Amino acid sequence: MSSEVKVKQEKKKPAKKKEKKAIAETSEKKEEPVVLLPVQESYRVIDEYWVVEPFAKVKIVEIPEAGNQRAYFVEEVQLSEAERKAVNKLIDILSVELEPPASFDVELREHVVAEARRLAEKYRSAVRGLSEESWKKVIYYIERDLVGYGPIEVLMRDYRLEDISCDGVDRAIHVWHRDYESIPTNIVFRSRDYLREFIVKLAHMAGKHISAAFPIVDAMLPGRHRLAATYGEEVSPRGSTFTIRKFREKPLSIVEIISSGNLDSWSAAYLWLMIENRMTAMVIGATAAGKTTLLNAIANFFKPGFKIVTIEETPELNLPHENWVQLVSRESYGLGESKVGEITLYDLVKVSLRYRPDYIIVGEVRGEEAFVLFQAMSTGHGGMSTMHADSLDRAVKRLTSPPMNVSPSYIPSLNIALLSERTILPDGKFARRVKHIWEIEDYEKYREIVKWDPVKDVHVVVSESHHIRFIAEKLGKRVEDLYSEIERRRLVLEWMRMKNIKETRDVFTVINKYYVYPEEVYAEARRELEEKGAIPAPVKIRPSVVVEVAPKPVRALPAVQTRVSTHATSEDAKPVPQQPVALQPPVPLSVGLSQESFLVLRTLASLGGEADHESLVSMVNLPREVFSRAISELAGKRLLVPTLLVEGGKPLIGYKITSDGEKTLKTISQQ
Repeated sequence: MSSEVKVKQEKKKPAKKKEKKAIAETSEKKEEPVVLLPVQESYRVIDEYWVVEPFAKVKIVEIPEAGNQRAYFVEEVQLSEAERKAVNKLIDILSVELEPPASFDVELREHVVAEARRLAEKYRSAVRGLSEESWKKVIYYIERDLVGYGPIEVLMRDYRLEDISCDGVDRAIHVWHRDYESIPTNIVFRSRDYLREFIVKLAHMAGKHISAAFPIVDAMLPGRHRLAATYGEEVSPRGSTFTIRKFREKPLSIVEIISSGNLDSWSAAYLWLMIENRMTAMVIGATAAGKTTLLNAIANFFKPGFKIVTIEETPELNLPHENWVQLVSRESYGLGESKVGEITLYDLVKVSLRYRPDYIIVGEVRGEEAFVLFQAMSTGHGGMSTMHADSLDRAVKRLTSPPMNVSPSYIPSLNIALLSERTILPDGKFARRVKHIWEIEDYEKYREIVKWDPVKDVHVVVSESHHIRFIAEKLGKRVEDLYSEIERRRLVLEWMRMKNIKETRDVFTVINKYYVYPEEVYAEARRELEEKGAIPAPVKIRPSVVVEVAPKPVRALPAVQTRVSTHATSEDAKPVPQQPVALQPPVPLSVGLSQESFLVLRTLASLGGEADHESLVSMVNLPREVFSRAISELAGKRLLVPTLLVEGGKPLIGYKITSDGEKTLKTISQQ
């Protein structure tokens, strides 16, 4: 072979290498494991705010093509090819050289961020040619991908979000926004392998293991965020999934609860007096009804000297109290059916009695721990807890049935029950409200003290308190004196609200001061409220005693094929039969769901539990206004959630039935 031919072949080889490299880079760009869908020109931006200025912004948009469905769009600063290479190179270096903190007292994330920045500066010479602006972007992405949560870092940093949920690949991540409820985002995982790796990373961040052999994990992430995840297709056919319930670092105080309208100041003052006298309480409600938030806020009323023991599976309570013991259950570290090392809530409730607590707080009762808790409450210990139930009657039935098995004779050990729900307000918005406050006099003998008026969005005192009479006898005081004391404390709460004293620690300080110097605190509060003309009018208590016996379940009436008009006023006017909206079996009264909403929910289930907007509208054949109201009702009750499907690279709005929606349909079919 001549030297001339050799030279030609050598010249061709680099060209082929460049060509292969270009093809590889192109394929990498096409196969991005996570995509952020862009905001289209037709979308209407209704809100936008920075999460990490100037690198990450959030836009809330309305999509006209999907009936003005709202969506959550993340916009992050984009990296150039050189900046991306710098990020990857530095992450490789930092992963090797990053050292653990010298002491357990150091906050882990702060240490890692500080070390990452120090080492990045140290090896800055390894990535030459970057401007100062590019270097800041590189640092942001190093923190985001090495220390943070990668593609969902913006969601984790957004304090307005409560939940983050991924249902698998090619499904938009959904979030629960405090202002816009459940909405889809523009973040979509496209690679099954990448999603599996990402969930393994989340599990490792929580100090847990997840794999095909152990495909489910329930753990706590740094920052006390709660993680539930599944791995691969073992238990979730669509692939890996995860849900993160974000932990609020600053819990809502009782003043913030009052300001939001969740509870009124008289009811809060009433609870203050009850808790001071070691009355027991339980907050009941559905998922995401604000039970733990309300329980945490009520804990602001503990006396300074009380000893508090909290017992939870995942630590969510955050009390300002100094004399507080926090106990957390532990899963077994044995394999298979082995229970080696398991510590249950039942074990913790038993051991908590050795601490001589004034109050035992169980984050949520749903098993045999309820039996021990009620025994403790019957012996004089204060007790508080939450439970999943939509009425007091059903809560009592759960307590007296397996696996709780609380004897009916122990039910009066529970003094007060509060029902918290997410509901529609008169202005059409959704919010959390305490709808009822009951006092338990005896088994199946309950007295409603406070009721929420859905028309005016106010809380109304509807009856005298049975327990106030009991406390008055115990303290040797008149009933009128205790009602006056409630008004005094109500005035202090309204004063804190006017003064914008809302941080939990500050509220707790004022309450403690009232316990020690009640006259001085009351006098200051009254004087300043009078200056502003903001003294609240005293609440009039009805003298009549209304005792309510738990209602029996109502059976559904037989199906009626016609509806009768009720507009006729004459005795001899004949009823006019009308055609029904749809020939469906009637919805049982106990479900609390309109016929139209039931029709939409049932149709969605028949379509496999998920469908796009237009398909569902055409299937149910309801007027658009009626359909919109039905969707609002179902979304408000968490029976379905809006979803963002990706077809042909374009977002398509749809709806997906939730586990609560499936349970509701099952309940209806059984009745």
